[in-house]
Amino acid sequence: MATLRVSSLNLNAKANFRKNEYRAVPARGVRVRSSEPAQESPLASGELQYNRVLLTILDANPFLSDGSRTAVATAALLARQHQSKVTVLVVDEPGTENTDPSRRLESISWHLKDRGCINFELVERAITSPASVLVGDFADEISADMVVLSSEAVHAKHVDANQLAEFVSCPVLLLP
Repeated sequence: MATLRVSSLNLNAKANFRKNEYRAVPARGVRVRSSEPAQESPLASGELQYNRVLLTILDANPFLSDGSRTAVATAALLARQHQSKVTVLVVDEPGTENTDPSRRLESISWHLKDRGCINFELVERAITSPASVLVGDFADEISADMVVLSSEAVHAKHVDANQLAEFVSCPVLLLP
């Protein structure tokens, strides 16, 4: 049976750093004087900021499916919490029948306003390339900080999750 030995680290390193402006290096136990206090990154402090949220709707249903309504509600919540602008990308798949496109846009607008989101814009695009590439290109075009979409689009094979990971340069939130 193998034995595991763990060396003790100075657990008060963070407290010492704040008090004396020292930076602890736990691997060697050396303390180095810092010339200026280190600034915490937004990731380290837990304060992420999403100034521009891209909500992608790949749903031909004019009244939106459950998954699309969940994505709209989540984007509206993020926008309220971060005072963000939501850009809604409505993608029309070739071969899908959308009998009333204006009804779908009205429905999306109503759901966003109902959730307290007033800073949004709607953009319609027809697919000329794979939807995943279109989403990635549009996210780059508007400098999106987060892309929100329903996982129903992945299950229905409208987008490929692997391609989303490759072509979208910001975090992607897939919702059930």
